[in-house]
Amino acid sequence: MDGSPDAGRRRLLYTLGTGAFCGLAGCTDDGDDATGENGDPSEDEPGDEEEEPLDNGEEEDEEDGGEGMEDWPTYRADPENTGHQPGSSGPDDPEVAWTSDTDGAIYASPTVADGTVYVGSYDETLYALDAGSGEENWSFDTGGNAFSSVTVEGKFAYVGGFADTVHALDRESGEEAGSFATGGDVGSSPAIVDGTVYVGADDGFVYALGENEWQVETGAEVVASPAVSEGRVFVGSFDGTFYALDAETGEELWSVDGAGEFEGPAAVSEGTALVGDRGGVLHALDSETGAERWRLETGDWTGSGPAVADGVVYGANRDGAVYALDVGDGSEQWRFQTGAEVWSSPTVAGDRVFVANREGVVYALDGAEGTNEWSVPIGEVTFSSPAVVDGSLYVGSTDGSLYALR
Repeated sequence: MDGSPDAGRRRLLYTLGTGAFCGLAGCTDDGDDATGENGDPSEDEPGDEEEEPLDNGEEEDEEDGGEGMEDWPTYRADPENTGHQPGSSGPDDPEVAWTSDTDGAIYASPTVADGTVYVGSYDETLYALDAGSGEENWSFDTGGNAFSSVTVEGKFAYVGGFADTVHALDRESGEEAGSFATGGDVGSSPAIVDGTVYVGADDGFVYALGENEWQVETGAEVVASPAVSEGRVFVGSFDGTFYALDAETGEELWSVDGAGEFEGPAAVSEGTALVGDRGGVLHALDSETGAERWRLETGDWTGSGPAVADGVVYGANRDGAVYALDVGDGSEQWRFQTGAEVWSSPTVAGDRVFVANREGVVYALDGAEGTNEWSVPIGEVTFSSPAVVDGSLYVGSTDGSLYALR
């Protein structure tokens, strides 16, 4: 894979909910790498041509944002990646309400905002579907497989693609409002905080695009989706290191070596960063210093991210286990065995935990006891993580379908 951005200028004009915007250069006209020798953005490139900012329209944003309490607008519900939706309890004894078929496997996790479900497929397409019926509102050709989940902010939907690109799409029409070229596939899902998009890429960089502009190189691919909390960006790399970066400057604040590669996202809650690695360890780290608070030897690698709610962390493993631990000391509250590998990240909505396994079974577990309240078989292998909104659950399958349960 080519480690430098493609030739030809490509810009991502971010128009975020506050009406702020920032134009960024993804690459230069002559194909040179858009970073300086130390991995910092080159200062002589953004001025090549005048940038045309997109007008977000603050009045429309106020209308759009008024019903966001039960949305699931990003991969893990919020920038901290807690995977927690306190405003919804999810479906009771559900059936499959509708399916929407694509021409490729769905590994991405759906996001939901203002009655629209967004999900990418390995048919190189991002879909926007009506949450009530599953009817297609629009689709967008991502130019490569879509593993990244969408993040919705203001009038735009932001998503990475396997064509070395971060896209900004108009939510109403699906038209591309701008793009940013990276040096590798983007399977990481964007986090947006204070006018800045944070995302990783297979070129080994973590990017900040928008109000803050920087890029930091790690030693290998960054598949994990960043968590952002209290001015820090938390993200692991396939170099086996977990990083805490200053959100404004990209300066490394601390780093911790894992027992294996970091694939899944971290969750941050109550001053603790929680992240699993492929070496079979769930780490609980002080978010300010990186000091270890506790660790759990899980017995198998973790490719998913934990969820956190009300002082409890919910994790899942390739060995098929879903477990609940006390955030403070790591003591186990309960453990449930699904009977098949779990790559899906747990979702907490109300007092229940929702998760899917590789056999394509979706479970709803009692959050306090870990007992199985219901389970519904859907498709084939399920890597996608559930999104729970307004009594409905949405999840993708490698059979190429998005399922709505209610």
